[in-house]
Amino acid sequence: MAEKKRVVVVGARGVFGSLLVKVLADSYDVVEAQRGKLHFSNAFAVVCTAGPFQLLDRGMVREAVAAGAHWLDIADDARWFFDLVDDAALDAIARERGVVVMPGLSTLPAISHALVRRLGSPKRVSITLYIGNDNAKGAAAIASGAALHTPDREFLRREGIDAEVRTRFEMPGVQLAMRVLAKVPIAARTRIAKVIARIAKTFRFGTRGGYVEVRAGDRVERVSGADQRLAILPLVFALQHLPSPGVHAPTVLDAEQLLEFVGR
Repeated sequence: MAEKKRVVVVGARGVFGSLLVKVLADSYDVVEAQRGKLHFSNAFAVVCTAGPFQLLDRGMVREAVAAGAHWLDIADDARWFFDLVDDAALDAIARERGVVVMPGLSTLPAISHALVRRLGSPKRVSITLYIGNDNAKGAAAIASGAALHTPDREFLRREGIDAEVRTRFEMPGVQLAMRVLAKVPIAARTRIAKVIARIAKTFRFGTRGGYVEVRAGDRVERVSGADQRLAILPLVFALQHLPSPGVHAPTVLDAEQLLEFVGR
C-alpha cells in the first residue's frame, strides 16, 4: 500500500480548517500545524485556512516553497492574493523547486470565476455570496468578511470584465453590523470578532450553507451548498489536480471539472 502524502494544515482548528482536515483525512497524512511552530519539511503540500489573511506573514509561503512543498490557500483578500499571483520572484523559485503556489481556492474567487467562465466570460457580471445564518462563525471569518475586498473585481478587470461583488446575509441587520465593523482597524476588528464568534455559538438559527451566484443580464449560474464545505472544496480539488510548477491563480483549473466537483 502506497504511503500517504503528508499535508500540513495551517489553521486546522478553525471553522474551515477543521472541515478541511476531515475531508482530507482519508486520502492524506494530515498534520495540524501549531501556531508559531510551523515545520514544513517532508510535506507534500501546505494548505492554509488561517486568517484573517490580512494579518498573515507571507514569509510562510516562501518557507513552504523552500521546503519543496506546494502552497494552497483559501484567501479571499485581494492584497494577499495579488501579492502572491504577481510575485515574479516567487514564481521563479516555485518553478525551480517544482512546486505550485495557488491562493484564492475558496468560494471567492475560485468558484465565482468558474461560474463566470461557464457564462462565457461576458463583459459585465454581478457576483453574490449568500451566507446562511446557522453557519459556524469563526473570528477570522467575521473579521475578514466584515471588510471583504475580494480579488474578483480586479482579476476580472484584467480579463476585460466589469464585476460587481457583494455579500448577502440571511439574518436581518447583519449587513449593517458588518459595515460598521469594517471601519475598525483590522487588529481591533479581530479582537471584536472573537467576542462575536463566542456569542454567535449560542444564537444559532436559520439555514446552513449558502451559495455563490453569478448574473450576466438575464442569465444566472449558481452553486449551492447545504453546509460550509463550499469554502474549502476548491482547495481539495486543486490538491488533486495540481498544474505545472509555479504561481497560479485558480483560473488555471478546469472550470467545468471544478464546478462538477463542488456541486456533487
